[in-house]
Amino acid sequence: MIKNWAKLIIILLIITNLIFISTTVFYKRIIDNQVFKVYTFEGESNDIRLSNGIIIISSGKQIVNGGQIQYVGNKLGNIKSYSKTIYLDKQGSQQPVLSNTVLNYNSITGMTFPDELSLNRAIGEISSEELFSDKDINAFKDNLYFSLTYTQDDGNPKNFIVKLSVKKIL
Repeated sequence: MIKNWAKLIIILLIITNLIFISTTVFYKRIIDNQVFKVYTFEGESNDIRLSNGIIIISSGKQIVNGGQIQYVGNKLGNIKSYSKTIYLDKQGSQQPVLSNTVLNYNSITGMTFPDELSLNRAIGEISSEELFSDKDINAFKDNLYFSLTYTQDDGNPKNFIVKLSVKKIL
């Protein structure tokens, strides 16, 4: 009778181990198939410098943090508005990824660069289930740009464009 109990316990342990191992292998395959990519980007022109930008691609969520902007050009005054935009260049067509605009309605003199950008260094952040298609993810390594567009008292928009250097981390 003890031998039968011992056999039954051994059989139950073997079955339990098989279930545990198969469940572990099943979930490992699911985890291995999940996409997780991290990219950093930065760029520089004669007038502006971008740093610490990051793009995170995972299954179910994509995040773009624009990083920090620093104005290093000659001082510009009487700025009525400006926009900071990160975009993909798709065969000459601009697809905005992240954009924000600042308007100055109260001041007679307007804003000045670099003073305003010293206060508003962050470019911003956006997240969504899908910001980029698979084709976009393959393209942004060579086609990601930053644009700083501003308008002074004369009303004519001017801009600085920086091609961003994108590096894959993970």
